[in-house]
Amino acid sequence: MRFELFVALRYLKAKRQQAVISVITVISVLGVMAGVAALVVALAINTGFREELQNRLLGAMANINLLHPADNTIENYDELAARLARLPHVVADAPAVYEEVLIRGKQRGQGVMLKGVVRPREGGVGGLVNRLTDGRFGVL
Repeated sequence: MRFELFVALRYLKAKRQQAVISVITVISVLGVMAGVAALVVALAINTGFREELQNRLLGAMANINLLHPADNTIENYDELAARLARLPHVVADAPAVYEEVLIRGKQRGQGVMLKGVVRPREGGVGGLVNRLTDGRFGVL
């Protein structure tokens, strides 16, 4: 019999005069079980939250953005998209235009990056357009 098993059985099967040791052992084992269960549940919640947050953040944009090194434009986009669509892991493609613009409110103005998209093609790439909760995409 292994030593660890011998010690565990000795304290779990205490005699009548050592009943206090058996109660303490049971309470200790239950405490360790509750602690391990709480740790497993906390880690599962944390992992689920991290995955959901990651999917929401990364789901708003494409996994890969292709930009021309000189002026951020790509000529003959449709030909390039057709070639890329034949690659095994390419799911969808959509053109986009990024420009810095100034938004002005009543108090102040601020520079922001504006992304222009083509609605029918953007839905398959980022998914952000499909999750609009207020307003309509057609108005934009």
